Amino acid sequence: MPHGNDNSRGKRLRTKGFRKVVPILALTLGTGGCLVTTSTYEAKNREADSIREALASANKEKSTLEARVLAAQKQISDGKEANAILSLRIQEQGEELRKVKEEFASATRKYEGTRITREEMISELLEKEKAIGKRMQELSAMAQACDAERETLRKEAVAREKTGADPDQQAAETPEMETLRRERDILLGRVERMEEERHQEARRRDVRFAELATTFAGISSRIAVAPVGPSMRVLVPDQVLFRKGKLVLTDAGKKVIREMGKTASEFPAAAVIITAAGKAQANEIRAALTKGHSLPPGRVLANAGSRDRGTELLLVIP
Repeated sequence: MPHGNDNSRGKRLRTKGFRKVVPILALTLGTGGCLVTTSTYEAKNREADSIREALASANKEKSTLEARVLAAQKQISDGKEANAILSLRIQEQGEELRKVKEEFASATRKYEGTRITREEMISELLEKEKAIGKRMQELSAMAQACDAERETLRKEAVAREKTGADPDQQAAETPEMETLRRERDILLGRVERMEEERHQEARRRDVRFAELATTFAGISSRIAVAPVGPSMRVLVPDQVLFRKGKLVLTDAGKKVIREMGKTASEFPAAAVIITAAGKAQANEIRAALTKGHSLPPGRVLANAGSRDRGTELLLVIP
């Protein structure tokens, strides 16, 4: 009996111990699962935070890139508009340049077709003067020839009188001799008259040149005057002739142009040659002489490209 009791007691002890162990084991297993679940959740949470941060950063970068794209698109649009405006301006300027080139070419052709240089004008006037002198020499030679022929006829008449020539033949030769004498007298009179007129014109020209020199000296001491044969060279500084920075004649310049135009109009064959630094200046002076003093355009020549520091006015009176 004691032995059987011991077995029953041992079974009860084992059952009781098992009952105590099972809850402890279950508690242990449950706690371990909770620990594993908490650790995985925190890892996932951290991963989600990282993904959210990366997504926020990506969204921010996307917004920045979109702003840059919009700014670039606006710059491209502005650039296209500016390019269109510049292209239009270039086209307009090209059209204006073409018109200016055509006008310049037309003016150049017109100017080149009628331009006569100062040297050509002087040479032409000298040639005319030489032709007049040559004609006077021819008339003088003809008069001398007539005189010599008359003298020859006179000697022949005297010789025939001495040899007792026929009176009817002498009477027939007398009208021819009288005709030659009259022609000689006419030619000599023409030569003398032309020479006298030429001397008078030369004296009047010299007197007028002297008056001009005195007048120009009174206008400005900077005006240089130099008579050269049948012409007078007047060098006027641009500061005296034009207003500063403008193509407008000063009062002194107007006086100089007025005196030049007045003198040129007093002599029918006079001409004025203008040599200025620029074409515009030469044309302004030419217009003042032709319009203000009614000089024919053919008697007023304008050239550009003066080497002197001023404008040269050459008054030629052949």
